[in-house]
Amino acid sequence: MLMLYLRVTARISAMLLAAAFAAPGLGRLWPASFTAGMAASRHRLILLFALSHTLHLGGIVTLAALAPAHFLSKAALTGLIGGSLGYVLIYYLAWRAFVQQRNIGSRNSELRDSTLQTVTFYILWAIFTLVFTAGIWRNALIYAPLAAVMWLALVVRICAKLAPAASSQSSATA
Repeated sequence: MLMLYLRVTARISAMLLAAAFAAPGLGRLWPASFTAGMAASRHRLILLFALSHTLHLGGIVTLAALAPAHFLSKAALTGLIGGSLGYVLIYYLAWRAFVQQRNIGSRNSELRDSTLQTVTFYILWAIFTLVFTAGIWRNALIYAPLAAVMWLALVVRICAKLAPAASSQSSATA
């Protein structure tokens, strides 16, 4: 049951990350109330991602308490270090999202991500995407849709970066 909990929380976290990662691009490519709302609430998506992955961390701690020998082994050291660094990145994004959410409310305008935030987003996106893409070999029915969502989030982000703003296109053609 604990392993199922870990899988579910990891996958929910990944979908929240993908939504936050793609939200600005979706808002730019397809201006509609839903995508504009997604882009506007992107900081909340990041905070939900951090919350979901904190629940995932609770499951990992529980698993470590149940099988301490496995987590304290030399073979697990790389995973512990990598996972810890991943959580540092997640909590950095959550902290920045919290600060930006407060600033948006006071200034009534959206703040752009810093270069470090953008790099952090891409690192976390890459970690989840590589795990899901590699998982296709184990179970394609589960991992292929997850990997596809993550890859699609990148495609949306790249297309939005390359495309002119949709709002300026519609006003230019009107």
